[in-house]
Amino acid sequence: MSLTIRERCQAVTDCLFEQGVKGIAKIAAATGLSKSSVHRHQQAIARRNQYPESLWWESQTGSQWLRVMVLGVVYYFGVKHGVGAESLSEFFTAIHIDAHVGVSASSLRLLKRKMRDAIIAYEVAQQEHCQPKDGQGICVGGDETFFGLPILVMLELASGFIFTEVERPNRTYATWQAQIQQWWTRCGWHCHFMVSDGAPALIKLAVSGLGCVSVSDLFHALSALAQPIGSDMGRQMSQLNKKATVLQQQLLNVRSEAKQQQLQQSKAEISAQQQSLEQDKMAYHQVLHRLTQVIHPFNIKTLEWQLFDDLSAGLNAPLAQMSTLAKTYGAQKGSKAIDSFQQQIPSMAQGIHAWWQWVTQALKVATDDLDLQNWVLMYLLPWAYWQQQTDKTRHPLLKADYRKATEQAYARLLKHPMTQQMNSQESQEWVDWAQWMSTKYQRTSSAVEGRNGYLSRLHHAARGFSEESLKVLTIIHNFDLKRADGTTAAQRLFGHPFPDVFESVVNSMGELPVARQSSMKKRPNPLTQAIFPA
Repeated sequence: MSLTIRERCQAVTDCLFEQGVKGIAKIAAATGLSKSSVHRHQQAIARRNQYPESLWWESQTGSQWLRVMVLGVVYYFGVKHGVGAESLSEFFTAIHIDAHVGVSASSLRLLKRKMRDAIIAYEVAQQEHCQPKDGQGICVGGDETFFGLPILVMLELASGFIFTEVERPNRTYATWQAQIQQWWTRCGWHCHFMVSDGAPALIKLAVSGLGCVSVSDLFHALSALAQPIGSDMGRQMSQLNKKATVLQQQLLNVRSEAKQQQLQQSKAEISAQQQSLEQDKMAYHQVLHRLTQVIHPFNIKTLEWQLFDDLSAGLNAPLAQMSTLAKTYGAQKGSKAIDSFQQQIPSMAQGIHAWWQWVTQALKVATDDLDLQNWVLMYLLPWAYWQQQTDKTRHPLLKADYRKATEQAYARLLKHPMTQQMNSQESQEWVDWAQWMSTKYQRTSSAVEGRNGYLSRLHHAARGFSEESLKVLTIIHNFDLKRADGTTAAQRLFGHPFPDVFESVVNSMGELPVARQSSMKKRPNPLTQAIFPA
């Protein structure tokens, strides 16, 4: 079997390391190489051994580790995070491996291109394992992000799996529809609802394209509601602070007692206005806090089901408070924002209704025992849902409220006779089902917004996307990025693990580029020779 140049070099090195043989003739006999080849390889090794650690890279273990390290840096930093080939080359040169591996910028660009091809080949190999179960339910979110031309992003909200991520000249319904056909028509998905910012094309896509309910994104709705009132509050507070600063400076410079009294009175009035504004600001944040608490499938206090009438009743009080604030702050824009939010309440309620329908259908498939169904719906599911909300939120006040609801639901669950009678294995199966079902309720498309932010950073680092590079980033998101539980988006959606992307890429990449000594280092400078002749 013929040996590659690198394998022959390795054979020479193994002889030097393991046998301690120094004679050229003996090494040639041991390796089957000619004496001239052995001598040439020995000279090459001597040139590479410039640092104390260099000799280890010549060993079998060291060379294998070196290969994985170089490919890992290119994959995790060059491909995943958009670090340029020039920066990678500087790094490899700084850690003294440029004599052992070809790490010039041009070599690394070729290596990155080859790695992208390997990642695309990985996805092609996994296509047969990415088939949904018949009628598998999903909830999706869609939005666009702009870096010149719009990038259309649609992903499954519960798992985070990206179905569509492409750059297109426009964001019309026809363009969206053409993109989803690639995965929607040939698979057996059943979409229960789609969350979006309410763009007409996306609403039509949900209703006509996917045949599901269109749900208004709570994140966008709350942001639009809060912006005019909150920005006016901030502007007025800034003006009051400036006035207070000016009055304080005037008090320090004024000698007249009458003038000082006048300034003190003005300062007291400003202070009173600041206190009043702070109270209104606190009320404003409490309203937003309450709105966030209300829009859930369960009532946070009673833990009962919450449908359209319950949702509307729960939102009446905080929206009335917001209307009172809008009379002082935000003016006409504030009132319009409140009206716009109220118009989206039916759409948000539709999302809750669609989820409840999904829950009941899935539960009937799982069991036909009515008592068991009642226990799951009324006792187990509220606890699983509020526990999940507690884990998800980072806001300390919301987390405290959700934790309180979780504890209340858990206490109710423990008191139920069926909880006490059920064996541990069966109860764990139902807990897993309830936790899985809880992930299916999604009221925002924040996962899409997060993806847009990720793309924005990479777009800036890489100075744009090619069609290939964007496809590679999508594959990495679906099959490589992991949540805290160690699962990938593909694993969460399809219910089984997939081969590690990096390991698959390493196994298919072959040998690293060979280091070459630049001819410019050998060639004498004519100008130097003219000035300093030998």
